[in-house]
Amino acid sequence: MNKPWKVVLILAGIFLLGGISGAFVGMRVGRQWMLRHAAPEQWTPKRLKLLTERLDLTPGQVDQIRPIMHHNLEDIRRLRNESMANVGKIFERMEREISDKLTPEQRPKYEQMNREFRERARKFMQDRMNRPPGSGGPRGDHDRSGPGPDHPEGEPPPEKPPGV
Repeated sequence: MNKPWKVVLILAGIFLLGGISGAFVGMRVGRQWMLRHAAPEQWTPKRLKLLTERLDLTPGQVDQIRPIMHHNLEDIRRLRNESMANVGKIFERMEREISDKLTPEQRPKYEQMNREFRERARKFMQDRMNRPPGSGGPRGDHDRSGPGPDHPEGEPPPEKPPGV
């Protein structure tokens, strides 16, 4: 083997393809996990049920714990909304900074790409919010008693952040 650059090139190509395919698989798995675990309206009752079953809570304890969950979830929702608003501002800033580096011919294409991305994100969120929990859609029927949701059942989801 007198041409080691060929071996290095082949190995680099294999590594690159593995990284790309791993990124796609990771994004898909991560997205599915988030969809399965993102049903805020289901969290409090399921978590209370789990606590009741595992800790043998009395009805009085459940009545005392429920408002604790509600007010803490309200704090989580507020923080999440603030965070999402900040994320939207960062995306807007990033788009402006990227746009500044583009040629006048590239800018309209870039703006169109951003509009298409926002529309896909809007449709995705709309579809997700319109799908009832346990309907077999992306949310799935999995137990969501773990931490994560940001608002109590029966309340509307938070507004989407600007720029998304």
